Amino acid sequence: MTQAKHMYGREKTDATRESFRRKLVHMYGILQTWKKQGYRDKQFWPSSLGEFAVWQAWILDCMVRIGDPWISVEKHVYIICLWYDFLRYRGKKPLDADESHLRDFLLGGGVRTSNIRSMVPDAQVTGTVTNQNKYRVIVSFHDFWENRHGKSLRVHYGGTLAQHRENSLHRKNRSVARALINFSKPEKVATKSEPGTPTPDEGELVLEEALNHPNPNRAQTWYLIGSLALRGGARVGGINSITVPRLISALKKERAFKKVAGYAEVLDGYLRPGNRAKIKEILRGMRADRRTFVYCEIRAKGGKSIPFPIPIQLCEELIEYLCTYREETKAAFLKAGCPVPPNIFLSNKKRQFGGALTSRAMSNFFNPIFKRLEIDGTIHRLRATFAEEVVRDCYVRERAINGRAWKVKNVLQFASKLLGHESLEAINAYLNNIIAQELLAGHPVLVGSEENASFLRALAAKLDDAENQEFKTALERFFVENGLEPVMEEGRKYALF
Repeated sequence: MTQAKHMYGREKTDATRESFRRKLVHMYGILQTWKKQGYRDKQFWPSSLGEFAVWQAWILDCMVRIGDPWISVEKHVYIICLWYDFLRYRGKKPLDADESHLRDFLLGGGVRTSNIRSMVPDAQVTGTVTNQNKYRVIVSFHDFWENRHGKSLRVHYGGTLAQHRENSLHRKNRSVARALINFSKPEKVATKSEPGTPTPDEGELVLEEALNHPNPNRAQTWYLIGSLALRGGARVGGINSITVPRLISALKKERAFKKVAGYAEVLDGYLRPGNRAKIKEILRGMRADRRTFVYCEIRAKGGKSIPFPIPIQLCEELIEYLCTYREETKAAFLKAGCPVPPNIFLSNKKRQFGGALTSRAMSNFFNPIFKRLEIDGTIHRLRATFAEEVVRDCYVRERAINGRAWKVKNVLQFASKLLGHESLEAINAYLNNIIAQELLAGHPVLVGSEENASFLRALAAKLDDAENQEFKTALERFFVENGLEPVMEEGRKYALF
């Protein structure tokens, strides 16, 4: 267990997640072999492995079978380490703990060295968020051994820790109980407001503030990270997972590149000035052909890979960044004798987390910017800004084509495919917000170009001016002179150009 504390406690060393993951996966193979041999009927664990294997098996269940994000696994491991030390100091084996030990652990603040003991069996425990999180992790650990592997746990007052308070709330695809503990006297905790969704203009202000970083290298790094969230709708975990090989591979799949002789060599040699210029020229040609995105594989929730849309203009900036600022950071890695990870965005902390910028580092940089600018939101909500614009586009097109017969389901399903959402509930929240805005701001009109849109906005503003009847009369005369007639459709508030 000392090994787990060493890697995942607050005194974390330079050991990377990847090395620990390999050890856990190796251990997972051993566990599967024991399971096939019927280890339930044998001695609990080989003595050479010690009690750490009990905890390691549960960690593997979270990481390999369930696929929890690494940051969640880290938090769970730290809590379970505290619980292990608490039991060890009391001379208890992991599966001999009961409700009384859990109650004393939480009464003492959930720390390993707590010496508090409840004098009565119904001692009240404060229901803080921290206590609830520790409670869930500990109960899930015992539930894993009793309900998934048939181990006998200690019974206390008619039940075990895995059955505590009849916890029956299960998360999808797992047997671990996650119900809230019913504390007899919960603490009155103030409600926490959810961060808002910044407007596109507010998102641009955040990006401008990122560019004000005194270090030009970091300024461009943070700007591109924020741009991927605002203009591509990426989560910070996905941005962290974008690598140079994945980006180059995405470009190799584009037809515009395949038309160029030796395109693979051009892309692989992107650092050469001539190749760099050629790549950017092809990307500009794709934009001229009204292409919007290049789709690059990134890591989504649960560890699976999904195609992520990178705006082509942003893709040009990424190519320029790879050839300049990333090369500067890469040279610092090589000078320090550190391996260079394939990630696009490298950290100045070369020996931590494999050398790549982490999701936490991205949040820690951007979230204070929102506070300084007094903008309600976070970097994750920049993704929501992008998502709302995608839903708005789908909604306006659906209304323009089908008028009063438009269907909510069509909007939600199409938008969910574009955004990579499995659930339609989050999409529905964006749609409700857009409809509410429409009631205040009027009705959109679809046009084929930005230039036409600017003319129509000016025209609509003039027509809505109640005191300018002369303009409306002149417009009607213009229609007659040019043989135009207003298109009237009952119940239809949108025009499609």
